Amino acid sequence: MSASTAVRPGPCHGALHLPALSSLRGCNNMLMGIKSLKIVKKTVNAEGAWMKDTVGDSAKIYFLIGSRNSTVWEFANMRAFMEDSIKPAPRKLILTLAWQGSGQVVYKGFLFFHNSGTTNEIVKYNLQKRTVEDRMLLPGGAGRAPAYQHNPSVYIDLAVDEHGLWAIHTGPGTQGHLVLTKIDSGPMGVEYSWDTPCKSQDAEASFLLCGVLYVVYSPGGQGPHRITCVYDPLGTISEEDLPNLFFPRRPRSHSMIHYNPRDKQLYAWNEGNQIIYKLQTKRKLPLE
Repeated sequence: MSASTAVRPGPCHGALHLPALSSLRGCNNMLMGIKSLKIVKKTVNAEGAWMKDTVGDSAKIYFLIGSRNSTVWEFANMRAFMEDSIKPAPRKLILTLAWQGSGQVVYKGFLFFHNSGTTNEIVKYNLQKRTVEDRMLLPGGAGRAPAYQHNPSVYIDLAVDEHGLWAIHTGPGTQGHLVLTKIDSGPMGVEYSWDTPCKSQDAEASFLLCGVLYVVYSPGGQGPHRITCVYDPLGTISEEDLPNLFFPRRPRSHSMIHYNPRDKQLYAWNEGNQIIYKLQTKRKLPLE
C-alpha cells in the first residue's frame, strides 16, 4: 500500500463509550482483493445508484437514476433488472422528497438518502408505505462540501455493512479529510463519529466492510482506481496485513461503490454501467 494508507484509530466524537465500541467487534473479515468485474446492465446515465436491500432475503433491485431525482424503479429480481423483456415490469415509486447525490442505501425495507436542497438532512423512507418514516441532521458541518473530489454531487455518502448504517462526509475543520459517522437506523441519530486520515482529494467513492472504511482514489478522475486509504476505528488491521487493492480498469470515476453484506459483493455505477465486483477476503486476527 502507499504511504497514505492509514489504519490507526482517529479522534472520536459524539456518544462513544465502551459498549458502543465493542459493538463493532465480531466481524472478522478484511478485504484482500477485488477479484472480478461483471457488467450487469448498461444505461446512458453517467450518475446514479442501484442496490438490493442489505438485509433479509428480498430479491428486489432498486434503481435510482441521476444525482437529483425522486423516482425509484423497483425490479422484481436481478433477471428482470438485466433483461427489459422479462416480466413483471418494474414498479415506479415516486418519493415525496428528492434525493441528492448517489449515496443512497436500502436497509431493512427503508431507503436512506440525503434530502435534496438541504445541507445535512438524512431521510428514512418507508418503501412499502411510501412515506417518510424519520429524518435527522448530521452534525459538525456535514454536507457543506463534496465528500469526494471526483464525485462532486455526493456530499453525504451512506453505507451499510455487517454493523449497520454509516455516513461518510467531510466538513469545516477537517482539513479536507473524511469523517466517518455510525448512525442508529432505528430512532435516527448519531452513535459516534471519527475524523479519519483519509483525504477527499482524488477520492471518488468509499465503502464499509466489517466496520472498516475503504476509500477509492483515482488521480485525475481516470483509472486505475485504487484503495489507498483504509481506516479501522478499532485498530485491528496492521499496515503489513494490507495488500495492493485496485479495481479492474474503468475509464472514469465511479458514481457509487457500495458493499452489500448479504452477498459480500460491491455494487457500483461507472459511466452508465451497473457493475458487480466480487471480493476476496480473509479473517483478520481477533482484537486483544
